[in-house]
Amino acid sequence: MKIITAPNPVLRQRAKKVTVFDKKFFKFLDELANTLIKKENPRGVGLAAPQVNKSMRVFAVILGEKNRDSKKPIVEFFINPKITKYSDKKILGLADGSERFEGCLSVPIFYGPVPRYEWIEIEYQNLTTLDLRSSSSMPKIKNIKNRFSDFDARVIQHEYDHLEGILFTDHILKSNLPVYIDENDTFVEVKDKKAILGLL
Repeated sequence: MKIITAPNPVLRQRAKKVTVFDKKFFKFLDELANTLIKKENPRGVGLAAPQVNKSMRVFAVILGEKNRDSKKPIVEFFINPKITKYSDKKILGLADGSERFEGCLSVPIFYGPVPRYEWIEIEYQNLTTLDLRSSSSMPKIKNIKNRFSDFDARVIQHEYDHLEGILFTDHILKSNLPVYIDENDTFVEVKDKKAILGLL
């Protein structure tokens, strides 16, 4: 699968609800997971359907530190998600106060601090790569309500934004925060960020 980049108009559309759960859809999920797992330089921890040019309300994420460090991570799918509750405050990095810049496979090169809710509760239809690959018949989709915090919550909010046509750079501009370019593993601040990010 090819990952599209801004300013592709699909990235600015509100994705459509998934209503058909057939073999074609499950094949798409498998390909989405494989694209995410195989992506390197930079690696990704999440990938939404609009990022591969499909206007569908689904994204794939690799949650949990141990899982992310695994050679064979389990990918979890969030289908038709809806954030129902969230923390009162937003944070720029992790809950322990450490800084954590966001980047995006569809907005390569750029990185920056993004205000995100410290925790969220979300309702969604759930499936994992284990479900996809261990079932001889059609995989069963589960309706789930779950709470996520810290880095996992940040990842989910980032991918959820993609379903709403929002890029992480929108938050940076709205909050007037700095944005950086990675030059040889060194973050260099972009001086004219409004002119550059306004094109995305």
